[in-house]
Amino acid sequence: MGKIKMAFIGVGDMGSHHCIGFDLLEESEVRYICDMNEANVARTLAELKNSNPTIVSDYRELLAKEDLDAVVISVPNYLHREVAVAFLEAGKHVFLEKPVAHTIEDCDAIIEAAEASGQVLQIGLVYRYSNLYRRMEKELENGRLGDVKLMWCKEFRDPFPPADWFYDKTKSGGAIVEKDCHHFDIFNWMIQAKPIRVFASGGQHVMKQGEPNRIQNSYSHYPTKEISDTSIVDHAFITIDYDNGSKANLGLCMYLKPRNLMGEGLEIGLIGENGGQMVARNDKTIDIVGGQDWTKDHLEIDVTSDSIMGGHTGGQTQRIDFLKCVQEGRQPFASAQVGRNALLIALAAEKSILEERYVYLEEISG
Repeated sequence: MGKIKMAFIGVGDMGSHHCIGFDLLEESEVRYICDMNEANVARTLAELKNSNPTIVSDYRELLAKEDLDAVVISVPNYLHREVAVAFLEAGKHVFLEKPVAHTIEDCDAIIEAAEASGQVLQIGLVYRYSNLYRRMEKELENGRLGDVKLMWCKEFRDPFPPADWFYDKTKSGGAIVEKDCHHFDIFNWMIQAKPIRVFASGGQHVMKQGEPNRIQNSYSHYPTKEISDTSIVDHAFITIDYDNGSKANLGLCMYLKPRNLMGEGLEIGLIGENGGQMVARNDKTIDIVGGQDWTKDHLEIDVTSDSIMGGHTGGQTQRIDFLKCVQEGRQPFASAQVGRNALLIALAAEKSILEERYVYLEEISG
């Protein structure tokens, strides 16, 4: 097949990066951009090197286009079902930003539409394509730690961008659904077992419902904004039990000022049955210590070749793989089912905080 002709539905922070990234690839052409925000469109167009797309403001204008093979959907979570199902039913391949959806009902409707259409559906769980986390998996495959028994993640960061939908749980699914599906997927990937139940404790320390919250974000283009209607948690501790006895814990803080002042950044760690530890920091390095031979390894991982413009590690690799999946008719590594499995943990954590109890995933998954 020739160039894969693509449309981009939403070109905010993530959508813009996707558009710029696919524009750099010879196998694809940016044919359409759909976004009502003229500033977002202008910012994206200024970065394109190889394409001259048509601009539309309503995605429905694109459903019947014959010169369109695939779409990248980067709209707020509560719109995922509406937009993704429409394009799948129209016979288009879909790259859908994470999470799959903000509810399990919407998630399952999207998966059902993908299965019925036979089109490729890839979820933007970008860490699955990261050089760093793939190296972590390789070390585990080589038996460096034996079976993974404990995992943890420290996600201590600044707030979401100051766009209202992030802070409305009915639209985002909550902070844990929106942000930590990434990390729950890494837990599932490395532990290689089935999550059974979740216990979480969280709430609002700083960004409180009904109070004026001045939201400032360090990495997005949005200006500082005051948001008083915030129904999401700004902190949580979450524990996950797996069917093989392994356990994982995630600590979330969403109110650091400024971001990562101590330079620690994201930390994801593992302890194996042989007593060895492996810790990834800042999406850049891996340290492996202990185990049977007590060897210490410090790995500086190449995190530039798999991304663009300082974006998420794995960002460009996931785009390349999406095009290959379309060309070869195969399922992506970040499949819809993988996304569903991570979403279940996030939804269980949100429910556990509300109900102050263990939540079993079977309660949610049906």
